[in-house]
Amino acid sequence: MLETQSRVQSRPARPLRHTSATYRHSRSSLYIVHTPVLEPITTPDAEDDDDSTVCDIDESTPPYRVASAPLTDGVGLFATRPLAKGAIVLSEAPIFTQPPAPARTNSTVMAALAQCTRDEQRQYFNLANAYKVPRVGRRALLPALGIFETNALPCGKVRGRSGRAGVFFLAARFNHSCRPNVARAWDEGAQRMTFRALRAVEEGEELCMNYVDVLGTRAQREEELKEAFGFECACEVCALDFEELAESDRRRAALRRLFEEVALCGNEPTLGLRKVKLALRLLQEERLVHYEASFSFDAFQFCVLVSDYANAKQWARKAWEASCNTSGPDSSASRAFKMYWANPRAHELAGLLPRATLHGPD
Repeated sequence: MLETQSRVQSRPARPLRHTSATYRHSRSSLYIVHTPVLEPITTPDAEDDDDSTVCDIDESTPPYRVASAPLTDGVGLFATRPLAKGAIVLSEAPIFTQPPAPARTNSTVMAALAQCTRDEQRQYFNLANAYKVPRVGRRALLPALGIFETNALPCGKVRGRSGRAGVFFLAARFNHSCRPNVARAWDEGAQRMTFRALRAVEEGEELCMNYVDVLGTRAQREEELKEAFGFECACEVCALDFEELAESDRRRAALRRLFEEVALCGNEPTLGLRKVKLALRLLQEERLVHYEASFSFDAFQFCVLVSDYANAKQWARKAWEASCNTSGPDSSASRAFKMYWANPRAHELAGLLPRATLHGPD
């Protein structure tokens, strides 16, 4: 669903704050919640498709295999063939779901497991458990609940708040990377989690998502990973040498700062758009895709604020393309971006500031 309040403020406001999530996640935008379905939609005035177009998957041959992961003590998912950006890697229903805490307890998890087959129970208790021992500020949990808290993914939201969460046997095999090549999105209609390639993936490449926010320094990510999951990341980003790692930390810290600052530029669209373009350049340098739709939609809003509808349409299209690749072309976010691409004047911020001409995407 699309939240009614825009992330860009048209008048001075306090800085926006983000809350941390219990489950593995990529930090979502403040104005959209991705709920994709798998069927593509067409756009009458779209140009010919290129290599970045979302692709359908040949379900007769899974695009992944489970194999030992060199950088971990366990297994991971690896691509069995080249995957295009936006390709569906996996669509999986949860083995069972649970309500949010405090309604979720070891007893409720055990009750759900009692409805599973013996083989499903065996698979469940073979999953990782980061709650075996207590850590600072966190107690140990009984095995059934500890495994759920370690592996569960959020299955949609209710009235903007966290809803139920579920465990997915195959998705639990996605390892973490601070430069992930897979994004997830919950399909409310199908009650399945869909995972798409964030970029082109080569055959044999490990398929990874991110368990924590990637807009942080290595030290910040390491602290969160150790606290939540009890391991130290050894991905390609965290393994960079000193100078390259320092540059990566600088870019990611700047991106986090820009994400907050852009929302406060509603009265200064020119400045806001400059910050958006800087953020998109930094995202490209870091090879991160998560926030491209969010920043592009921010740029769209700056343009409609000053009635620059020609450039607004370009930014809405860019947001739509990015959203299609991460959450599917029929997600609520993608549909909204497509609507604004067709009719930018429909946005609530349209024409609130004096007319001006800004810029479209580079």
